[in-house]
Order: sequence, then C-alpha cells, then structure tokens
Amino acid sequence: MPPPKKSAEKAAKKAAKKAAKKAASHHHEKHHQAKDLRRAYEHMGRIAVLRHSSKSSATDAVPELTALAQRAIKDGHTKDAADLLRASEHLSFAVLAGEVSGIVRVSAELKESITEQFDELTRRANEHWGEEEEHSSILTGIYQSARNSATKTFKTRAYHQALEFARAAEALAHVKQHGSLKLESGHKNLQLKSA
Repeated sequence: MPPPKKSAEKAAKKAAKKAAKKAASHHHEKHHQAKDLRRAYEHMGRIAVLRHSSKSSATDAVPELTALAQRAIKDGHTKDAADLLRASEHLSFAVLAGEVSGIVRVSAELKESITEQFDELTRRANEHWGEEEEHSSILTGIYQSARNSATKTFKTRAYHQALEFARAAEALAHVKQHGSLKLESGHKNLQLKSA
C-alpha cells in the first residue's frame, strides 16, 4: 500500500509544479505586455516633445505611425505599438537633426564605428523586414523612405541624421502586420524628407 501514496504525492507535486510553471508563464507574458505598454507610453511622450520642438512639417509619417500605434494598443499588440512609436521617435530626431546639424568632421576611428553601426542597423532592418511575408503599403512606403533617406544622408556625411533614419527603418522592420495594421484605405503615399 505505501507505493500508491508515494505515487499520489509525486503526482500532486508534479501537478503543482506544472500549475506554478503555467502561472509564471502567464505572469511573464503579462509582464512583457506591461513593459511594452510602458515603452509605448514613453515613446509617445518623447514624440510629443519632438513634434513640438520641430519647426518642420517635413514628414506625415510620424502622425501616421502614431495613429497605427494607437490602433495596435487598442488591439492588444503592445510590442508592435512600441516599435511603431520607436520608429516615430527616430524619424522625429532625424528631421530635427537635419534642421540643426550640418556636416561634422569626425576622426577616422569614429567614422569606422559609425559605419559599423550603420551597416549593422541596415543589416538587421533587412533581415527583420524579410521575415514578414506581407507588408502594408503604408509601412512599406515609410520603411523604404527611411532606408533611402538613411543611405542618402550617410553618403553626404550627415551621420546623426543617417543613423536616426536607419534606426527608424530597423524599428519598423520589427512590426508584425496584424489585421488592423493591414488596413490601408484612405492613406496617402508618405515620403520622408532629409535636410
């Protein structure tokens, strides 16, 4: 008779362990959602400051991405919202960088480091963008414009601006195209403008 008691105890321990693991997984998922929602909130605040600071209306992409992010939050896609807003933040900085900074002389060592970072951002953007099978024309237009602006400004040695455009493209490449983000009716073709 003792063996069945041990089996019951063992089964109870196993069930308790499984329940604890499931609860921890649920807690972990809720933690990530809360973290992504906080990230979205922080990016939204920075974007508001940046838009207020900018004297340029050089891009319609920022408010468009902000609207998509708000829709993503509403639909429960907080990570995508945070990435959309991160891209908006980088685009805003890129526009401001074009307004305030000119070509700055950099040392060979700094240029090498900047080039490595630019190449890494571009590589990651290409890699992540290629993982998604379908892209909405809105995000595709903004992504391609950010990539083109990054390349153009990098060639003109406007490194601050180039890195911000590259970071924006990399952030957009992380966005998953859920149902509401695929809706495109009534949207215009958006173009970013560099300095």
